[in-house]
Amino acid sequence: MRKYVVKKILSNNAILVSENEKEYILLGKGVGFSKKRGMVLENIENVENTFVSLTGEDKDQYESLLSKVDKEVLSLVEEIIYMASRELNEELNPHIHIGLVDHINFAIKRLKEGIEIVNPFLMETKLMYPEEYSIAEKAVNILKQKLGIQIPDAEIGFIAFHIHGGRVNKSRSGALKNAKLINLIVKYIEDKLKINLRKDSLDYHRFVTHLMGVLDRVKNKKYLKNVLLPKLKEEFIVEYKIAYDISKIIQNELKLKVPEDEIGYMTLHIYKLNNSNKKI
Repeated sequence: MRKYVVKKILSNNAILVSENEKEYILLGKGVGFSKKRGMVLENIENVENTFVSLTGEDKDQYESLLSKVDKEVLSLVEEIIYMASRELNEELNPHIHIGLVDHINFAIKRLKEGIEIVNPFLMETKLMYPEEYSIAEKAVNILKQKLGIQIPDAEIGFIAFHIHGGRVNKSRSGALKNAKLINLIVKYIEDKLKINLRKDSLDYHRFVTHLMGVLDRVKNKKYLKNVLLPKLKEEFIVEYKIAYDISKIIQNELKLKVPEDEIGYMTLHIYKLNNSNKKI
């Protein structure tokens, strides 16, 4: 029979416990009610989820956060992680407990000090990681309601990165790098075509989705055959040149070569973007 020792009550719905020198976060409705530090728990009721396990450096960092972060903020972040895990139907990496708590705590501090939070990759993040973005929207609403502070939409994108990074075989830094890369490509297209792309247009959404596919295929060495390539190179000379330059941007950032067939597909999307922009 497992026995847990209560180390800290995070809220009525979250407690930090230890077992055999490992630490766990137990979440569930009322799981923390009437519990006290040092209590030994057996046959715990109402435990809906268990995040395991914080060890080594992770354990030290989390314990350090416990002493620095407001208990209400800590509890809300743990509930957000639990909500994310439930909606994604998967257990998240323990690292998210440290990263997301630290990030949200720092963001709240900056907002209270009147420091503006800016996120230039918000639209790209929304299109690239829709599941995580939707959950992050709910997270921001929870923080607004429970803490009574205004939180800008910019934070939705940053929280989405943390949620994405907490998923199995996913990387927060990789997600941010993809968003930056796509943002760079979009600005390059706008500069070359002398246009301002409508971020809410269907063609823009399709283009970003396609770019995500290009990055994924290049990284995994899975390519598409493009039978229209000779025709695209002949008919869309300007767009093909831009697509070629984009392939070099990707190659420079990822150190991976983009096949000419992929350049052809990007050419077609760039043509559609330019053509739809002229109709405005």
